[in-house]
Amino acid sequence: MDAGYVRPRRKSPVRSVYTLHVNPDGSVQREKLFERKARRGSKRLRPFEKAIRRFSRAQGTMADEYLARHERSNRRKKNGWVKDLGKNVRRSSRKGMRKLKIRIL
Repeated sequence: MDAGYVRPRRKSPVRSVYTLHVNPDGSVQREKLFERKARRGSKRLRPFEKAIRRFSRAQGTMADEYLARHERSNRRKKNGWVKDLGKNVRRSSRKGMRKLKIRIL
């Protein structure tokens, strides 16, 4: 790719970008630099897809955080995961909610 090439913005009407090269025999050859791909899925469902994707990521973050806290509690105390269950769930849930970007209290 050419160093001076700038990818078009998202809502640009540009569908594709080509460069032209002249071969030694005089023929012209084109090279495709960019082609906008067609979107999969209807426009009406995009906000829902985005929300579901964000929720899934937040849920994964919460699960990973809880698992790390669970293992740490178990290493520190006998039956530590039971003793720290409420605190670990609350803190990992808070981290998941921050990832979700929904503010509750």
